[in-house]
Amino acid sequence: MTRFFTLCLALTTVVSSLVVAQPSTVTVGNTTLDVRVVIQGNNANNGIDIPWEIQWGPDDHIWMTERYGRVSRLNPETGVRTTILDLTSTVYDNSESGLLGLVLHPDFENNPQVFLAYTYFSGGIKERIVRYEYNGTTGLLESPLTLVEGINGNTTHIGCRLLILPDNTLLATTGDYQNQSSPQNEGSVSGKILRMNLDGSIPADNPFGPSSYLYTIGHRNAQGLVYAPNGVLYSSEHGPTTNDEFNIIVPGGNYGWPDVAGFCNTSSELSACNSMTDYQDPLAIWYNSSTIAPSDLIWYDHPAIPEWEGKMLMTVLKAEHLKVIEVDNVDGTTVVSQEILFNNAHANNPTSSFNQGTFDRLRDICMAPDGRVFLATSGPSWGTSGTFANSIVELKNAAYVPTGISESALPKVQIYPNPANGLIRLNFDQSHLGGTFQIIDQLGKVVFASAVQQQQLELDLTSLASGLYMVRTTLNEQTTHQRLVLTQ
Repeated sequence: MTRFFTLCLALTTVVSSLVVAQPSTVTVGNTTLDVRVVIQGNNANNGIDIPWEIQWGPDDHIWMTERYGRVSRLNPETGVRTTILDLTSTVYDNSESGLLGLVLHPDFENNPQVFLAYTYFSGGIKERIVRYEYNGTTGLLESPLTLVEGINGNTTHIGCRLLILPDNTLLATTGDYQNQSSPQNEGSVSGKILRMNLDGSIPADNPFGPSSYLYTIGHRNAQGLVYAPNGVLYSSEHGPTTNDEFNIIVPGGNYGWPDVAGFCNTSSELSACNSMTDYQDPLAIWYNSSTIAPSDLIWYDHPAIPEWEGKMLMTVLKAEHLKVIEVDNVDGTTVVSQEILFNNAHANNPTSSFNQGTFDRLRDICMAPDGRVFLATSGPSWGTSGTFANSIVELKNAAYVPTGISESALPKVQIYPNPANGLIRLNFDQSHLGGTFQIIDQLGKVVFASAVQQQQLELDLTSLASGLYMVRTTLNEQTTHQRLVLTQ
């Protein structure tokens, strides 16, 4: 991948003297995964301090937030961490609060924007969502634009996971900040999922009206969001002492809290959920007698680890495992199977056996384009006062041999207009004839494919959602890629 970043900061990586041993391999079904610690530290040194969000960037680096207020780019091969924003003097960091969610603009090469969520103190604990510009010359996040601020916060129940949908709107989860009257109050932005445009304005088609950021209500503390290739938006959410939830998020949905926890199945809950507009039951809960503390979700769609292909991977904190979730391939509204990995004790007794996970608490997860998986771990405790080790760990199937095509000097396809409103023209080189081309969305799903039979082709893509796509052209085991931005 073309690297378009310039590094101008001093590189700061200090490996902790408190090294926690990791296994050299783990087994997933019939696949053996090599385990490699990319970086490890604790909150007493300059390694890493409670990594909260990790995302694979277009520069082949991991972009990471640490809860005490640092944003970094991490080289996954060398473990070198480069600070690109220091918010430690601004962020309020206590217990679960601090610097939390991060998401990159889907068309980062043309719009190098990074969105962050963090807590601060102003007459009480508040939460703020800010957009930054990445300066490729200085290697820093600059020019902050506050999108939303003054969201009520607390030391716990903060949210705040960020996700950009294919229509280029931003979702942000907010917790109930230990105030159980807020999730059902449509005048409050707490205990909700918010939706906004990338400049902070309110989309005209928001389900609670053009003056409301609310997208869904009735949440306690959702910390996982993934938009799957099946077009369904899924979320994971912390329950109280029971009933962590796995939900499908629909615009305008009410997820019940605090009147309903888990499934709506008791007499009081039935009365409450029947009176709610557009109440949504979860797809799955964990459990009737305990919680596991689910964190983030990704969709794994790569053949490198065949046992995970086409499934969701969810990191789990309290119960210290990776949960593999398979949904049906019809409409994705039924959980077909669940599997617990990296904590055999918990798999055998799912309401206890905590603190026995292979990697301790798993807070976040991301996937590289070659199928490698990276886990952000947070030691054995959720607090901020210990000196436990935090780490970024790579899981890799070294036996996997890609059978795909190689990048080559195949001429580029001319695409115009680009950005486009859905109507585009492709101009192929003479050498492309006899090959094939595909249009791929940002989740890796092929949305259009055809043979190259002529040098000029007009396409109507108005049925596709706005966002970033890739046009891939292939001929004789050679390939080339061009970015396509749809704006309709």
